[in-house]
Amino acid sequence: MDKERKQQLIIRVCCVIAAFVLWLFITSTESPLTSYKLKSVPVQLLNTDILTQSNLIIVPGQDLTTSLNIKGANTSMLLNTKAQDFTVVADLSSYALKRGEQKIPIEIRKSPDNINVLNSDSLFITINLDELTEAKLPISVNVNGKPKEGFYASAAKLTQNYATVVGGSKFVNIVKELLIETDIQGLESDLIKTYTLKPVDSAGKEIKEVTVNPSKMDVKLPIRKTKSVGVKVKTVGKLDTNFTLASIKVLPESFDVTGSAADLNQLEILNTEPIDLSKINKSTIMDAKVVIPDGVSLVNTSGDGIVKVGINLNKIVQKTVSLDIKPNNLDPKYDGKLEKDKDTIVISGTEAVINSIDMKKVVATVDLANLVEGEHTVKVVVTIPEGVNLVSQVPDKILVTITKKQTGVTTTNGN
Repeated sequence: MDKERKQQLIIRVCCVIAAFVLWLFITSTESPLTSYKLKSVPVQLLNTDILTQSNLIIVPGQDLTTSLNIKGANTSMLLNTKAQDFTVVADLSSYALKRGEQKIPIEIRKSPDNINVLNSDSLFITINLDELTEAKLPISVNVNGKPKEGFYASAAKLTQNYATVVGGSKFVNIVKELLIETDIQGLESDLIKTYTLKPVDSAGKEIKEVTVNPSKMDVKLPIRKTKSVGVKVKTVGKLDTNFTLASIKVLPESFDVTGSAADLNQLEILNTEPIDLSKINKSTIMDAKVVIPDGVSLVNTSGDGIVKVGINLNKIVQKTVSLDIKPNNLDPKYDGKLEKDKDTIVISGTEAVINSIDMKKVVATVDLANLVEGEHTVKVVVTIPEGVNLVSQVPDKILVTITKKQTGVTTTNGN
């Protein structure tokens, strides 16, 4: 039974193959199919230079093909006919062209033997024309990545900053800039390379329907070492005598700079432009510009190196004090009589210091060492704490009378 079934299956397969071969023979020799629609036949546009003379351009992306209804002796001949076997043209010089859609007649200049085109007299192609426009647009460099640690990429240098975009007005008008994209990840030396300019719209999308002149651009992107350098506030002039300088602070305290290795090695500090202290009469915060030496430039800063300088002043006040004059070092065998026993002094200092002064540390003394009988003019010495200035004292000298002690008489002695 299995053998019989296999034989029947083989017979059936052979019948199908024989029927298919017979069908091929009949359709290739006797089939009534003698016409066929050949699609996507390319149409050549002749005399396109007339478009430039008319300030026009073909809108890109159009399907410049047509379909031909062809007739042949048999199906085999029709099926073997290809679009490349035909030369189909549309001559633009014979028509008054304008912006928009134009319907141009098609001419068949070459076709295979024994093939007839049934619709040759009614063939047209529709082309869409736009006004030829050009625009001069800026070139931008989009830098991706970061150079090696300790290095900085300066602004890219281009052979020119603008290029011309040419094309249909529909596309030229939406191009906003010409973009160069480059990657500097891990670089530690200058990048020098030629790039293709990419026309993009406001969203950064490439507009491929235009041409750019020049289409390529040489770009140099300097990569330099960096160094952190402190900022020093430079001052001129003198403060009003009613003030002292408490402190000067600057923010930022340092800048990263870039330049050649030789210039960076020589640079130790960045000075600000001079600030005139004679014009300052209160604590204040002001802007100052940092002086950038030739050969170096600031890294990643805005405002051209402007710093905030905080100047803190202390106000100077005066205080009048009356002191007892204390005699010192008088020989025990003498008595001393002071012409005046009070000294009036004027001291000055910052408000904080004067208000907190310990008056026990402010004393007036006269030194009577080695003085003998008689009258002596002695200097009154005023001792004051650190941070306090002696403005004046009255008197600064006094007359002292020295006499021998008498038995049973109390003496004036500084010991």
